[in-house]
Amino acid sequence: MAQSAKPKVSIHQFPLRHYAFELSLNRLKRGIDNVRHDVHISPDFQIMIKRLIFQLIIHYTETSTAFNTENRIHWHNEISEFKRQLHTILLHGINSAKSSQETQVDVLAQTALVKLFSEAIAHQFDEAVQHMKTIIRKHEFDNPLEPPVALKEEVSTVIYRKDQIIQKTGADIFSYFIEVQRELNKLRISNFGNESIIPTEIFSNPILQATARTSGFFMIENYVLIGHRLEDPVNYKALLNLLAAFLAKNWQAAGLSSQKGTSSPASPEPANPGISSPMIGITEAHRQEIEGIIKYVPNIDLLFNFNKTRSAIKKLKSRPASKKSQVLKLKSRERDQKKLLRQFFRIVSRELMIEGIVAPYLMQPLLKRYCPPLLPQECLQYIVIAKTRKMVIRKLIRFKRYYSQSFSISALNKTIRQIKRTPRRQQRQYLIRFLTDFARYHRDLMNYQVIKDTADSINLRSEAKTIRLARENRTLYEFVLPHEQGVQARPIRSHAVLKADIRGSSAIIDQMKEKQQNPATSFSLNFFDPINNILALYGAKKTFIEGDAIILSLFEHEDTPGEWYCISRACGLAINILLIVSRYNQRNRVNGLPMLDIGIGIGFADGAPTFFYDSDNQIMISPAINKADRLSECHKSMRRKLRREKQPFNVFLYKPATEGTPYTLPEAGLLRYNVKGIELDAKGFQKLGTEIHLKRTRCRIPELSPEPLTFHTGKFPSTGGQYQRLLIRECRIPEVSLNDFRILRYTDRKYYEVCTNHRAYEHVRKYA
Repeated sequence: MAQSAKPKVSIHQFPLRHYAFELSLNRLKRGIDNVRHDVHISPDFQIMIKRLIFQLIIHYTETSTAFNTENRIHWHNEISEFKRQLHTILLHGINSAKSSQETQVDVLAQTALVKLFSEAIAHQFDEAVQHMKTIIRKHEFDNPLEPPVALKEEVSTVIYRKDQIIQKTGADIFSYFIEVQRELNKLRISNFGNESIIPTEIFSNPILQATARTSGFFMIENYVLIGHRLEDPVNYKALLNLLAAFLAKNWQAAGLSSQKGTSSPASPEPANPGISSPMIGITEAHRQEIEGIIKYVPNIDLLFNFNKTRSAIKKLKSRPASKKSQVLKLKSRERDQKKLLRQFFRIVSRELMIEGIVAPYLMQPLLKRYCPPLLPQECLQYIVIAKTRKMVIRKLIRFKRYYSQSFSISALNKTIRQIKRTPRRQQRQYLIRFLTDFARYHRDLMNYQVIKDTADSINLRSEAKTIRLARENRTLYEFVLPHEQGVQARPIRSHAVLKADIRGSSAIIDQMKEKQQNPATSFSLNFFDPINNILALYGAKKTFIEGDAIILSLFEHEDTPGEWYCISRACGLAINILLIVSRYNQRNRVNGLPMLDIGIGIGFADGAPTFFYDSDNQIMISPAINKADRLSECHKSMRRKLRREKQPFNVFLYKPATEGTPYTLPEAGLLRYNVKGIELDAKGFQKLGTEIHLKRTRCRIPELSPEPLTFHTGKFPSTGGQYQRLLIRECRIPEVSLNDFRILRYTDRKYYEVCTNHRAYEHVRKYA
């Protein structure tokens, strides 16, 4: 009887993660050529970046001081100024995206800067070489009898080291870029959500920072020696197709392939075979999934590295509270990893790749000895492919006259013997290491292609004529410094009004006077002055202040989208006013003085208020004032009833039933409770959702309410750049019987409280 084949290991059982990165500018306007997007970046910043890149290139050439353009460079000042200007330009991109309500504008700004850096680095290297040649010609003219042989040799070395110098310069520039990006990512998350962040590895990608993206020197320094030519011992395309086909086969091992939908032919051969590669034999239904698995580098360890799993098992067993089920699960994974590794090892061995996989790691000590004159791939070919050895030996003999030394091949032959004696167990470990390096290279290569394709769809405009034409046709995206934006009047586009209603101020004044105390200084020092001190932090202005009311305004101006936070900042200001009142009351409690009772309302108007003047006094009229006034009120009967019940929140609204009522109702027909609370009107809540990224969560907090609670949370930046979290409680207005205050039903109307309950904050921050 024929022996049944061993079942394959299904990779579905591994907790694999998928990696995907895409960029799109498809919603943005095309430029004057109707093909690409026109971008104008600050001319002053371009001068700055060219100067900095030039100095970095001169620094990394490691040449004589004769080539220096400046005797002393203040690197700290240069880099700080670069990062400051870069921050301003990227912030302009974020603000423009917010202004247009289109996040792709922010993506455009970032990608345009990447393109600017890449082009400037390549151009400035040529400028640096030309500068050196000019210095040499000047030296020859001044000293015709002393030819600058040493200087010429230095220039030749610089040209030979071009790729290395460019990569080091690019690594520095992009590291500064990443620093600034991290500073601004909080603002992006606040405005647009986490999905708006371009991952850090996109900009730290070595392939993005280099020119010779497939050279052996570059591959060894950043990844592993792998080639793109058919004659290379390990070919990128071939290995990618082997790995993808292997994963696809094991993906279908559990019989799940039929659930993935209908298949379609594999992707066609790409136009640039050195960048993208089709996965031969894999259907379109699985291609995206397999592609994502390979690009997520930790998946390699998860699929093949049984030694790492074995170490995890030992660590788990050493813990007293370790669960047997967890240990058994890891042991099962270890067995499956061994099976997968053996299977793939057989595949690469059958394809005669295993020596080309082991060799790059064992031959690294030889590179300094043989490269130059040899290229790393030539060393690898000598070690792995026997028929290339005569050609390599002839090349070494030919180069003997140029390097004034002979090159012994004994070290290369010793490495050949070492590779052949490498045990199979160790070869498998090298295979895991190689696949990890390969997966990282594949991810970076694909990410580079995404950035390159996006950058290719951008025209960096610098000529005045084309800039004017694009600007007149409203197809120009500009990311410039403030002084380059031009001065123009910025009318108010919308505004928020905050009213803090201080109740019982007259009684407080009377009580303090009875005790021969000064209420004016007490209010000024403990209440008004502290509020005045924080107005600038939230961009607020005093509209009206008297003994029992404070009205503050926050304006949004046209063409300043970076300051369009009138509602979120009004909410943050209101929270701080409550803290000031709380501290005031604590001191008064200790000193036996009356307490302040306050309620805050926040209204919003989508438009400018009306201003007129009484002599020099400006008077503002706005529907937002009337709205904030109503929201800050508190019905006396509700204050008496709910204060006794010690509610966990500070704002409640009720709609009386249609039956007869003994209460005198406010105009809106609602009973409002607002004690030490902040109520935000519905239009203001909608506006808040356009200012910051609000995350909605519905949860149960038994200690606060038996019913589920709905919250919205997000962070906003103050004018000083600090971030403050907001928590908005959303609640439907109940209809109640006024005889026994029993809830009859919930209406469709909602109200919104800017919540200050610490338990609610902690719960939402922990679980949202």
